[in-house]
Amino acid sequence: MYTSSTTTVQPNVLSDFNAMSRAGFIGTTSNVLIAVIRPVFAKMSDVFGHFQALLLAMVFEVLGSLICSFSNNFLTIFGGTSISVLGQAGYKTLVAIILAEILPIHMRASVAAYVSVPNIVNYYLGVEVGNSLIDKWQWVYGILAILAVACAMPALCSLYIQDRRARAVLNSISESKAENNRSPILKRINNALVDLDIFGLVLISGGLLALLAPLGMELNIIYGWGSVQFIAPLCIGALVLTIFVYYELFVAKFPLVPFRLFKSRTFTCAIIANIFFNYSSKISLYYFNPYTQVTSEVSSRTAMFLQLGATGFYIGMFLGGLAMQYSKRYRRWSWIGWALWLVNICMMVHSRGGKANGVGITEIAIVQLLQGIGDGIVTCCVGIGIQASVSTVDLPIAITLYSMVACLGNVLGEATATTVWVNTLPSKLKGHMRMDVDIDSAINNINYFLGLPKDQRAIVQDAYVSTQKNITFCCIVSMLIAGIAMFGLVPHDLSEISTDNETANKEDVLDQKDSSADISLNFVEKIQK
Repeated sequence: MYTSSTTTVQPNVLSDFNAMSRAGFIGTTSNVLIAVIRPVFAKMSDVFGHFQALLLAMVFEVLGSLICSFSNNFLTIFGGTSISVLGQAGYKTLVAIILAEILPIHMRASVAAYVSVPNIVNYYLGVEVGNSLIDKWQWVYGILAILAVACAMPALCSLYIQDRRARAVLNSISESKAENNRSPILKRINNALVDLDIFGLVLISGGLLALLAPLGMELNIIYGWGSVQFIAPLCIGALVLTIFVYYELFVAKFPLVPFRLFKSRTFTCAIIANIFFNYSSKISLYYFNPYTQVTSEVSSRTAMFLQLGATGFYIGMFLGGLAMQYSKRYRRWSWIGWALWLVNICMMVHSRGGKANGVGITEIAIVQLLQGIGDGIVTCCVGIGIQASVSTVDLPIAITLYSMVACLGNVLGEATATTVWVNTLPSKLKGHMRMDVDIDSAINNINYFLGLPKDQRAIVQDAYVSTQKNITFCCIVSMLIAGIAMFGLVPHDLSEISTDNETANKEDVLDQKDSSADISLNFVEKIQK
């Protein structure tokens, strides 16, 4: 509901501040933060427990929504959104990890689809809420803050009870744990920092921010690709990430990222494919709402309803999960999803032609729906392939890395889309519009565009359609690269992996009893069961 409602009101929000072209700035920076925070939540959940991590996620989302509800300029909207997405990243990370811990591998995708069913209803509910309060958009963020607390409370209560029980079990079977509780507070803090690998978290967070922030802040557009302001952060980010790799390999006692995972061909190829999946998805959808409003001359509400990709994604997750549940295979379904996705991207060449070229809203909706179905099938199936290729111990971080690189693909896609739109669109309008027309407002203010004469609107629409063709070409190339990476996926029998994991879990419990001081809280929940 958060995404659909805020996306519905976003054109009006940014138009109020004459900053509609800055939507790329908000989205790209948000994805950078999501990529950075996902490993943090995964590690926190492993060290401190699911309850503490979920509580922090709720605080982030509520605080961010409240800041947006009281905002009166672009900077406060940007800051509130950035804080709020940290909480959403925490929610998604924890849901994926918890499902992976309690379900056999061939059931995970289908159950994840069942859990996501409310998102379909919430998507359209969010559109209606956003549309009804589009002129009082501050209320949208206020409602979201209230819902964030209300929806998180049942899960928080359940996890709190489990957390208390787990701690009781841990204290009852571990004498060394009791001794650790009586140790000096500084020593306990130091032990927690070592377990959390705080230095590794700082390195990866700082490195990713420095590497991706120049694109998120559009420094390449403001200062140019060869400017010091753009190149310097990239070099610093590359250096910091190099130090991170060395530290994790040779220094860290409890490394954040086990690099042995990349020895698996399936894991490595799936990571590469997921980057390009999300690059293609984000670059094609990023300006969908304003693009559809301009080229089809429809309302923001109608544009959001035409974006059936989100609905199609959950349908695709369900179909892919159901197929894997009964066939115990994942790779064949991954290829079917990829092919469906690619075909519909090619169909976008015509469906994004605009009203002037005879494209109806029905065609737009169908193409978006089928593209979303392909996206959902291939994303969930390749994700299960990753889980099948790693051990139970590495499962949480493997899931997190798969989600993190999705955010990296989103960042690159948004940066590409923003660069193309910001640089190409104005150049196509200069020399073609009347002298009394403000080109900047025609691009950045939807209300100003709708107030233009019909002939001037047609010129703007032609520029949008022409620019969109460049975007579609990038999508096709990205999907082809992802397809090449998918050739590295290794087939797995998911039923055999489920049996092996159950046996491994029982053996791990016996081993952990010999060194119970090191038992993590989430693993103790398994001991109790």
